[in-house]
Amino acid sequence: MSNQVLDEARRLLGHSKFTVRPLHDELVELHGWPTASDATLVYLCPILGPSATVILHRLGGYAAQGESDWTPHEFAATFGLGHDEHTALAVRSLARLVSFGMARIDSAGIAVRTHVGPLPERWAARLPAYLLDAYRSPSAA
Repeated sequence: MSNQVLDEARRLLGHSKFTVRPLHDELVELHGWPTASDATLVYLCPILGPSATVILHRLGGYAAQGESDWTPHEFAATFGLGHDEHTALAVRSLARLVSFGMARIDSAGIAVRTHVGPLPERWAARLPAYLLDAYRSPSAA
């Protein structure tokens, strides 16, 4: 994870308010699954880590319904990250979402994917065997 991405996440959480909005990708929406689904929790937790995955799951669901404004305090409290908007875990979790292409941070806020696409092989290889088998089954996601 680059220092630039960490700095972007720190700046976002340093604002008095930021906007969460959808990050659309037609190809991912066609072949993937909704970010707010159980599949996101099951298959991305071993890849993104628990905090980043829960944040993606929830913010992606909110973003799918439109834009919403958040304060850093609300964000931290929602995800059990304490009330300090500059906590290391909050910053690292957001930076992780950006690093994995699940979100983009800009001056207005953060755009979050509303769908998760098929996992790249490199990511799928990180899944425990039982999850990889389930992921590769025809009924997955």
